Amino acid sequence: MTGLFLYVIINALSTYSVNYMNTLLLNCRPGAVFDATNKEHRQAYYNFLKYSTWGRSPYQFILEPGFEDIPTLCRHRLCEYYVSKEFAELAAPPKKTKNSHKLTVVKLPQKVD
Repeated sequence: MTGLFLYVIINALSTYSVNYMNTLLLNCRPGAVFDATNKEHRQAYYNFLKYSTWGRSPYQFILEPGFEDIPTLCRHRLCEYYVSKEFAELAAPPKKTKNSHKLTVVKLPQKVD
């Protein structure tokens, strides 16, 4: 009886682990490097902040060297993205218009004596 009982338990556990592994493999999220320019990645980070879990994220973000965790990585990338976006306009040369190469002649009022 003990041998049969152990056989049933071991068989049930192995069936459970196989089914569990199949579920993990079929439902796994694709790995992605966090890209702050990607709106879906920013939305996933927003949902993480809102719900305090990555469970709603369609991605499994990959941890890059130099960072301790995914939220720190995302925060760093978002900060770089928004700061460079804000100050890129200041560093850029003025835009030339279609007629910017032409000289503008301004007529000054004539002096009346």
